[in-house]
Amino acid sequence: MNQTLKNDLVRYQKAHQNKWNQILHYFAFLFAFLAWVFLFINLYVTICLAVLHYVLSWIGHFYFEKNKPASFKHPFLGFYAGFMWFFMKSFELLTGKQILPK
Repeated sequence: MNQTLKNDLVRYQKAHQNKWNQILHYFAFLFAFLAWVFLFINLYVTICLAVLHYVLSWIGHFYFEKNKPASFKHPFLGFYAGFMWFFMKSFELLTGKQILPK
């Protein structure tokens, strides 16, 4: 993993330290991933999943983490680092091996 990506992931993880926020974000990015899958199948489902993504993410930040989402200032960072975190976390859950930086 290159240093820039690692730094971005560490920065992302620092903004998501609360366990409930992490759980909400995991499901938020699951919904976002499914929204991409449904993009060419059903636009209504895509929009609903995208809205769920933001609702869960913002609840996690404003209620549990007490900070602002990265999408407000750094939308690209929030998008790609969030998806990287989601896929890496999924890999960890499936394999039991830790790959995310601490």
